[in-house]
Amino acid sequence: MIRIADNHIVSIRYSMRNCEDLVLENTLQSDPVSYLQGGKSILPLLQKQLEGLQTGDKKLVYLYKADGFTAEDFVFDIIIDEVRPASDEEIALGYPVQSVVKGCGAACECHNSK
Repeated sequence: MIRIADNHIVSIRYSMRNCEDLVLENTLQSDPVSYLQGGKSILPLLQKQLEGLQTGDKKLVYLYKADGFTAEDFVFDIIIDEVRPASDEEIALGYPVQSVVKGCGAACECHNSK
């Protein structure tokens, strides 16, 4: 199985809570969110915590404001749905290029590979 490393596209679902245990964002019951590992779309500290994980792995990640990356403490419950090598185009763009986007209609402005 492929492990998370730079220049890989990672699809995750997660729940993000603050230090008061208030859920700020929850995608656990939604479609996964994808990003380029080593890119700039999510915090480098969060990416570092996910390195080496693979499809099906789950991890509880803590980000502390004392580390200087966030305004407050956060806890993420993360599920890794997919890890795959990024294409040359995705590496150049710095984000995943999706060929099929669920719920995308004729007026969609999302990024589609040709």
